[in-house]
Amino acid sequence: MRPVTIKVREEVVQVADELVRLGIARSRNQALNIIIEAGMDRARRLIERRKKVARLVERFEREGLPYERLPTAADVEEARSR
Repeated sequence: MRPVTIKVREEVVQVADELVRLGIARSRNQALNIIIEAGMDRARRLIERRKKVARLVERFEREGLPYERLPTAADVEEARSR
């Protein structure tokens, strides 16, 4: 573990204090770690998604878009009017 100084919203502190009060965590530090770990999966998914988008952008910049003719707004309006 490594100590880190952070500022958190009051709501997060209240949840951490409640975890301690109910005996789920032994300290506020442990409670904050529980809260952080609960969100780790979501954070990892966001990171992976962003990396995939970056890889696609790099590929499209290098190779161009894989589509020959994408529909324009005029094409969509014309299809709707039929």
